[in-house]
Amino acid sequence: MDAVELKILEKIKPTHEESRAILEFVDKLLEVSKKVASPFSAYPELVGSIAKDTFLRNGYDVDLFIVFKEKISREKLEEYGMLIGTSITEEMNGTYNIKYAEHPYVRAVINGIGVDIVPCYEITRGQKIISAVDRSPLHTRYIETHLVGSLKDQARLLKYFCKQIGIYGADAKHEGVSGYLCELLIVQYVSFEKALKAISGLKFHSYVDIEEITSEKEAKKKFREALIVIDPTDRNRNVASPLSPQSFLRFQVEAKRYLETNEFPILKNRTKNILIEKMKAERGTTFVGIKFRPPEMVPENLYPQLRRLEKRLAHYLEENDFRVLRHFSWTDEANEAVVLIEVERGTLSNYKKQAGPEIFSGEIENFLKKYGDNNYKPYIEKNQFFVCVQRRFQNIETAIKSFLEEHRSEMPDKIAELKIKVLKEKEVIEAVNENKALNAYLVDEIFSI
Repeated sequence: MDAVELKILEKIKPTHEESRAILEFVDKLLEVSKKVASPFSAYPELVGSIAKDTFLRNGYDVDLFIVFKEKISREKLEEYGMLIGTSITEEMNGTYNIKYAEHPYVRAVINGIGVDIVPCYEITRGQKIISAVDRSPLHTRYIETHLVGSLKDQARLLKYFCKQIGIYGADAKHEGVSGYLCELLIVQYVSFEKALKAISGLKFHSYVDIEEITSEKEAKKKFREALIVIDPTDRNRNVASPLSPQSFLRFQVEAKRYLETNEFPILKNRTKNILIEKMKAERGTTFVGIKFRPPEMVPENLYPQLRRLEKRLAHYLEENDFRVLRHFSWTDEANEAVVLIEVERGTLSNYKKQAGPEIFSGEIENFLKKYGDNNYKPYIEKNQFFVCVQRRFQNIETAIKSFLEEHRSEMPDKIAELKIKVLKEKEVIEAVNENKALNAYLVDEIFSI
């Protein structure tokens, strides 16, 4: 481990006092949890970075799974899981609220420490899961067995590296890497530096299979993501599936940069004054958008729906001759969601040139029947018919309003029910200048690879 890595590790590794305090807390938590869960034929199991001793300083929550030995119904799993989770919290004088992922779980705060109490079914390696979280205990056991000694610190370095470049988190918001994926990469490549060398040399759709439990041909046929890392506990799961192509590209670029400079990346969370005005002046483009209060739903559902709306709106504008350069979506998850579109021009000519059939085609008669009575008649250039036709929209704001009025059925259901405001360019400029989080998001999207 070189001097740069040692310096970073000294900064991010929990102190002995911090580790001792969290382990004492966990011991008490498990003691209480065993007592509460036992009558339900269930037992507690610590999972995640605390259990694997790969957590970072001041940056952890406790993940406590309540594992049900009997295959009870999903309804009972949720009911008993909530009852056990709330009972544990109350007995330890904490507070809680109910969160929702694939199924509800208890999010508690006990002694100032965040604790997720999640019910799951007991499964063994290779056994088909019933709920998406059932694999988590298997993941923890695998890492505990294979990530030993100094490898734990190597995993910490890789996790922190991914945090610093903004790709840490396998959730729908970040579309990045999970802690488990970082740990698996260290298991495979043995060190932080070797993992970065490997990542920097991979191509899109590369394949990593630590346990060699499937073939590359089979994996690449089954998975179509930017990177394939076979889950050692389940040959039918790609651990890297949440990693977007853009995040994978950033991972590679930043890995190469570190290997060349030996300078650890600094987390970029910057804003730019008059961002849109500067881009307009340099690019000569037009910015418009829409804005609404996001529907009440978990982030894992909200972000995919927002991106779906963003892409559909951009496609609609392209269909109506507005050349889209970039499109973005952002939300604070509670009060505001926006979709922003940058186009070459916000105002188009009334008429456009439209290609027709070649003179050797059998479609000429139909073409002339359709356009022959137009005020501006069809004509021939280089053996092909053309005609000037009137555009439906000349103004982009009118096109967006039409989309919102006529294409609600193509929007995600929960968003389609909402009141949506069209943002003129002046309003886009104001929104980006006033909202630092939105501004920082755009800066990152536009000026970082």
